Amino acid sequence: MKRVYYKHILLLFLLVPVSTAAQSIPFLGLWPDPAVLAMGGTGAVATTSAFSLYNNSAAAVWSEGKGAAQASYTLWQTGLVNHMGALSGFFTWHEKHAVSVGSRLFLHPESALTNPLGIITGMYKPIDFSVDVGYAYKVAPKLSVGATLYYIRSQMSPEHTSNAFACDVGLLYKQDWFSLGLTGKSLGTPIRYEEFSSALPARVELGAGVSLPLAGDHKLQGNLQGSYMLYYRGIAAGVGLKYTFKEWIGISTGFRYGTPDKEVPSFLSAGLDITWAGLKIQGTWLYGFYKGLLTNSFSVGLGWVF
Repeated sequence: MKRVYYKHILLLFLLVPVSTAAQSIPFLGLWPDPAVLAMGGTGAVATTSAFSLYNNSAAAVWSEGKGAAQASYTLWQTGLVNHMGALSGFFTWHEKHAVSVGSRLFLHPESALTNPLGIITGMYKPIDFSVDVGYAYKVAPKLSVGATLYYIRSQMSPEHTSNAFACDVGLLYKQDWFSLGLTGKSLGTPIRYEEFSSALPARVELGAGVSLPLAGDHKLQGNLQGSYMLYYRGIAAGVGLKYTFKEWIGISTGFRYGTPDKEVPSFLSAGLDITWAGLKIQGTWLYGFYKGLLTNSFSVGLGWVF
């Protein structure tokens, strides 16, 4: 006899809007990059990093080095204990090309499995993951394009499993001090379970950023970004500010506005990153405004730039 999981799937989908977004596969609307999360989720114009694959796929080609690799862990919405892990990296060649690879994993809270009589027969932890590949090309001295393709697998219970394919596309215009980015995220097929289907959190993002050298070894970076959910017509906006000293230590803060029933709810963020001899350590903490659900969520990252 099949295990009955319907009411617990429904519960997960009711909780998702306040913790992530109004669709399934919640990690597609989150940020595996602690540095971007610390700046209010302004990934469309984020500084090139190992996680450019998930921020703006066109950004990796602007790296001053040959490549980078990084892993991160995020504890999202501490009251529900959602865990997200990510591993990503890229390498460049001939100054015009960059290839990225990565993977993301999202663990939902444990839920009960029941039989048709409502009797609990066991426990199960739903899991989502993706395998991702990206390519970026510099089409002009100040303009690059990119795309990320990914395979998604979602297993909400032993009998409720689905697969999907999706892509991100990106444009990035960069000058010495100014950047402008445009991205389309999570464009792909719906997730289809046995009894229902759900659209991916597809969205369009537009961002602008400035990087201003100050006296001596000091630098100030500011980002502003807006996004629009294509299927559920939700809007969001983010702003971030980062101070860097000698490219060694960076202190970031940000704010993101989002509608809880359609997008990630509003939060404040603060982050610290340290870079030394190619080694990068990052940490970000959140304060949530909507019923405090995101308060004390955090993300940490460890990477290498070469």
